[in-house]
Amino acid sequence: MNVSVVIRTRDKERYFDSLLESLASQTVQVSELVVVDNFSSEEKRRSLKSDLIATVRGVFGKAKVGVKLVALSDNEFSHAYSTNLGVAAAEDQLVCITNAHSLPSSQRWLQAGMRHFEDAKVAGVSGFFIPHDEGTVLGRFDKAVYQFTQRSILRQDWCSTINCIIRKPLWQVYPFDENLVKIIPETRKYGLEDYDWSKEMLARGFRIAVDPMFSVFHSHGRVLDETARNLRRYFVYRGIQEKINLLNRPRVSFSKVFQSGQSESAMELLSQPTALQAQSTSGR
Repeated sequence: MNVSVVIRTRDKERYFDSLLESLASQTVQVSELVVVDNFSSEEKRRSLKSDLIATVRGVFGKAKVGVKLVALSDNEFSHAYSTNLGVAAAEDQLVCITNAHSLPSSQRWLQAGMRHFEDAKVAGVSGFFIPHDEGTVLGRFDKAVYQFTQRSILRQDWCSTINCIIRKPLWQVYPFDENLVKIIPETRKYGLEDYDWSKEMLARGFRIAVDPMFSVFHSHGRVLDETARNLRRYFVYRGIQEKINLLNRPRVSFSKVFQSGQSESAMELLSQPTALQAQSTSGR
């Protein structure tokens, strides 16, 4: 099975290059990278484009991997729309979704997630989130908080787009709902369109797998701020989840990417899988 990897980022984030290096070293070869850039300025978008090709050329070498850049501005951004743009641009039936401040926990990360799709009833796979190791006592405390909050939340079969693999044919039937914010306004800030997608898949008779071997290192900043953020969001997420659980199913979702030209106009093909080296050296 081939897999496309969608990486969501805002400009070039701290772990972006490390993530590409980790993807290049996976036991399963990535066939395509789709980078969705929520850019803050045209200058930073151009800089990310240039860095992306140079880094891919350096870490993937002669491996046949395609590269696409999908850009959207702050005015266009929503959690659901940015993810839908990336999945729409992906070529493969299996699409891995992550972000540029997450790092796979091992070289077998992708292999661990993909093995579940031997079961035709699996719609998506997710894992746990582990804070980036800061090597401090507070860092270890934060890790314990993560283990409590994330294991409690993900026990509910939540295929989180921080770290997941989904079947694109099922996404085509039910994309991440960009209209969810009209029903539950809090999702504008906190997202959870991925939780809604998971619940819809369960209602349609599919399964969501949560595999500890398919986990990522993921955190946002200073330890104390991160710990407070995790605890606060745990209770916020539970409240939003309860509202999503009350929605009647099956239901219909909406995405702008299915409107004429939406996904194509936002996407720039940086290299074909068979022509990465030629495209990279051409200065595109």
